[in-house]
Amino acid sequence: MRIISMMALLALASGPVAAASWQIGDNDGFGAGICDNCPHPFDGFSANYDGRSAAEMAATDGTQYTDTYSTTHPGFGPHGSETVATFTFTGLGNSWTIGHLEFDTADFQASTFGGVTTTFNGIVQNFGFNDGFPNTAIHFFTLTGSVIDSINASGELVIAIDRNNSGDFYGFDYLKISDVAAPIPEPETYAMLLAGLGILGFASRRRRQKLAD
Repeated sequence: MRIISMMALLALASGPVAAASWQIGDNDGFGAGICDNCPHPFDGFSANYDGRSAAEMAATDGTQYTDTYSTTHPGFGPHGSETVATFTFTGLGNSWTIGHLEFDTADFQASTFGGVTTTFNGIVQNFGFNDGFPNTAIHFFTLTGSVIDSINASGELVIAIDRNNSGDFYGFDYLKISDVAAPIPEPETYAMLLAGLGILGFASRRRRQKLAD
């Protein structure tokens, strides 16, 4: 019981864990209820699926590019001659220390059709996925230090996916970023912990001596 109390004291002294997340798209299985990391029914020949709601169609943060297939492929899909999908997360603040990106995609086949050029705040990223057809896949990124610095400098994360050098058909359901930062205990907190553990150790020895007597 004393050990639990000491751990609780350390947690309180260390401060709360800050956590927040931002999402683009509504995580509805591409507007068709398709489960995560599952086969999909989109036609790879016509590649003109559009499962967007009216609100998604009217969006300007990149939500308009979700729930479509193939995204920004001229001549296919609902986006006309567009070749770059841009997703903009705003209002992120300037105190990020670590960041994660999660996004649900369909059918990336970089080895077969060429990779897209992707940047996070202008910093090039590797999107050379080979998920195959017909498959959805959730991918995760731990944001690099340079991307974290750029978020703190601008308060936003702009993800640009340029398909000009790719003939791939693909789609997006949603993108989500999160910021989780666990404050490091101050030196006096460590001292309190060590002192507490010392007291517990002394009490434990006294108890063992009494039992031995």
